[in-house]
Amino acid sequence: MPVITITRGSLSTSFRLKGKLSELLNCRAVSREEVIKHAQKYGIEETGLADIGVLETQPPHFWDRHTAQRKQYLTIFKAALMDFVVDGNVIYHGHLGQFLLHDVPKLLRVRADASVQFRVNLLMRESGRTEAEARDYINQVDSRRINWARFLYGVDFNNPANFDLILNMDKMSIETMADIVAHAAERPEFKVDESSVKAIKDAHLKALVLAYLARSPRTRGMDLSIECDTEKGHVKIRGIAPALGTSIWEKDIKEVLSGIEGISSIDVASQA
Repeated sequence: MPVITITRGSLSTSFRLKGKLSELLNCRAVSREEVIKHAQKYGIEETGLADIGVLETQPPHFWDRHTAQRKQYLTIFKAALMDFVVDGNVIYHGHLGQFLLHDVPKLLRVRADASVQFRVNLLMRESGRTEAEARDYINQVDSRRINWARFLYGVDFNNPANFDLILNMDKMSIETMADIVAHAAERPEFKVDESSVKAIKDAHLKALVLAYLARSPRTRGMDLSIECDTEKGHVKIRGIAPALGTSIWEKDIKEVLSGIEGISSIDVASQA
């Protein structure tokens, strides 16, 4: 039951790779658009930033004025994405999702890349753009990826350490790339075992807890540390309660989380 992320680029290659891998591994392939649609159940539209085209049309500084909404959006998006990931056997095809899934063990992070000239030539064939138009488009896409990765997650998108496999489209066919990824997914480093399943389930529950807390005006913006144990159904929450109204603070947290399936007990306490 592999969990794989494939980073989108400026071409159709990653989309085709996702489809081929889905067939080879009998995995469900999930797109960013599907995750956003699913995230409506957690209120992602309430953030005002759920438009599919945000990454494509807005620069990072657009979100400078929406710090709280940005945090809420990412929290809810992760909860929705984890709804797919928790069952394993999934391929996520998106922009920067691998950075959200840092707490998912055995995650296989894949990027299909190529020389600029190869990408320009392919885009010209795919879209009918002139060489100048194709080069300009690719430069814009690359710039957005780099800026958004740095802005949202504080990482260098082009750092190879942020990926487990970087596949060279100049030399490899879709079939070859898919075979390589499928083989890697079966190796011990990326094959989900029992301990990994437990960690993924705990990460999923934590993501849901954070999403519920972020959505409610009663708990939104609270600085809390959260530990989840899905085997026991236990959630442990620690934070700094207000000087007055500690009991209300605890009550609000417990009531907001009461609707999450699988939680049997919630331990809430204020840190000194």
